[in-house]
Amino acid sequence: MDLVNNPATNWRESALQSDQEIVKCLADTLGRPVGYGENARGGYDPNGNSRLTVISTSAGVSVEQQLLDAISGDEHNWVVFDKDDFSDDVEIAMYRLQCGNSAVLGKLGATEQQCVDFRQWCSAKGVSAANCDHQFFNVTLDDANLPIRNVVVGSNTTIDGRQAKPIIRFNGFAIGRDSSGMPTQTAESVILTHLSFRGAGHVEDHGLDPDMIRSTGASHDIWIHKNDFFYTGDAAFDVKVGAYYITLSFNRVLDVKRASLHGSSDSRTINEQITTTFHHNLFLTSESFYDEGRSTARRVPLLRRGSSHMFNNVFMNYYKDFASVRVGGTLLFEDNVFLGGTPIQDEKSDLNASFTSWVTDNLSDAVVDDGNFTTTGSFAWFADDDCNINPSFKAQVLGGGGTARNLAQDYSSASSNVIAGQKFAAGQELVDYVNATAGKDGAVPFNSPLTAGKQAILTASLAGCLR
Repeated sequence: MDLVNNPATNWRESALQSDQEIVKCLADTLGRPVGYGENARGGYDPNGNSRLTVISTSAGVSVEQQLLDAISGDEHNWVVFDKDDFSDDVEIAMYRLQCGNSAVLGKLGATEQQCVDFRQWCSAKGVSAANCDHQFFNVTLDDANLPIRNVVVGSNTTIDGRQAKPIIRFNGFAIGRDSSGMPTQTAESVILTHLSFRGAGHVEDHGLDPDMIRSTGASHDIWIHKNDFFYTGDAAFDVKVGAYYITLSFNRVLDVKRASLHGSSDSRTINEQITTTFHHNLFLTSESFYDEGRSTARRVPLLRRGSSHMFNNVFMNYYKDFASVRVGGTLLFEDNVFLGGTPIQDEKSDLNASFTSWVTDNLSDAVVDDGNFTTTGSFAWFADDDCNINPSFKAQVLGGGGTARNLAQDYSSASSNVIAGQKFAAGQELVDYVNATAGKDGAVPFNSPLTAGKQAILTASLAGCLR
């Protein structure tokens, strides 16, 4: 599979010549989702209508405009990034599409070029490099009246960052649209994979609502897979206004306060149809971010009315209640791991007191306001900062509220069989596998036929989880 493994072979330089052949290769090597999003196919049309779009920095049109044009329709479109042009990090900041807007330029007191390159704006305004992101995005642009919003992804779309280094800056994509709690555009069959999302830090109720991925408008059949999320302004991946059949897998989420709201209002009955599967995601809090993030609910998820099945996820240094179940929601939580590193161990003067407080106060049934939360096989351990478990400190994670039904019964037999064959018990092997595979640059996981396999991945040399 030279096309997907060799950075020297660009997307139209292999023996595969037609768009259909190339996109089929991309779809086959990415593999198939399991769980609620198992029918997401993105830009691949087995009937022969697949189109490949290659984003380039030398096209004469901005990268942002090329990307917007590619994702706005409902035709089958698999979007990749030119391997040569994106061999080094390239920032893609969709707010730049509004840098010709007079309201935006007036708010910034900037030229169009200073808007496009926010570091130029900071230099002209005398803002230090250390404070540049915050001042530009979170102070000056924190205004709901500005036209900057997440761009909308249409149906039958894949955005695939493999073999390239696109960095999605500040805010990202909405899958579908809504207005006042009602769908106004519904997208189906969307895949976002191998992308890096970098925010400018969390600001409560930011006027531009800078989620990285927002599934909304009753959109469905969505796969969010092997992405990196770092320091996002709002959610990593919210689910709103009845979006459903979504799988979130092998993502690496670092220093994100509010990872995944599921339903934004208690009163919206449409959110009863929300269904998500979380598996093999790595949720990390670094020691440098711990003081800022320790007392903030992490929304993994904050679940209203809908249903979420979470298995084989790993959480490092999550001190506050990791999830919240409200208004009759259902959370089935199976074989997940919580690790408490140095900052959690240092919460009290005594390790035993620190462990008891963490487990009792933050991994308890207090997360359930009104709903169903069942846990099986999920445990908390103390660990070192490389995510090596200390077996002397172990406790079972408890559920609360009503009993969650077995959501896995909703899956196809094919999906269920893959899950059964690949699922880990909570423990060090699960931690190592997720650490090795989660995120854009992680090893190829079991979804893909290109995976090296469980044992090869576990025996490879691993970097620390907070690398």
